[in-house]
Amino acid sequence: MRARGLVAVAAVLALAGCSVIRPAPVVQNQTLKIPQGSLKRIAVLPFSHRDTMRPSAEAGATSPEIAAELVARFITESMGKRGIDVIPASDLSTALNAQGLKPMDINPRTAADLAAAKFGATAIMIGQVSRYRERQGERFGSTGAASVAFTASIYTTDPVQRIWTSKFDETQRALSEHIVNARRYPGGGLRWLTAAELAQWGADSAIATLPPVR
Repeated sequence: MRARGLVAVAAVLALAGCSVIRPAPVVQNQTLKIPQGSLKRIAVLPFSHRDTMRPSAEAGATSPEIAAELVARFITESMGKRGIDVIPASDLSTALNAQGLKPMDINPRTAADLAAAKFGATAIMIGQVSRYRERQGERFGSTGAASVAFTASIYTTDPVQRIWTSKFDETQRALSEHIVNARRYPGGGLRWLTAAELAQWGADSAIATLPPVR
């Protein structure tokens, strides 16, 4: 009996050890029921940025507006690589402007109705960037790591309902801080990423959680 108990304790410790060294998930993802065909054509609404983001005076800093555009573009490219027919944010922005509407002032229903009528979209994507901080220093000698955070959600157009949300929130960590988590990064954690590289990694990881297009 004692031997069996020791085996059980060892098994528990082994599982606990695995949970300690397992890398953290890249994104926090929530996938609800996705109707068949709803991901065939997705219109991307221009991403917003959180009001707390302020333009930085640091050299090489990216403005909140440009950061939002970049993340929306990375998400769009990631969906395209998954075989999704994507209406880019610039096209939807043009359609909204033609009707005197601003992307940041409309709700999902208004955006979905316009995207469906104008582009035949089966879904829309809405996103927001809450942090976009550039790397300070060089790729092999940084004094400040890049840091990016954003959320993205997909709504069907008929009916209008949220079916998917993903959140990315990452500040690059040094290999010496946490070897398992650091090795997840592009380059295996052996170099410091730019904010754009970090955001692209987040976008690819988020879209990878979508089910195959059917």
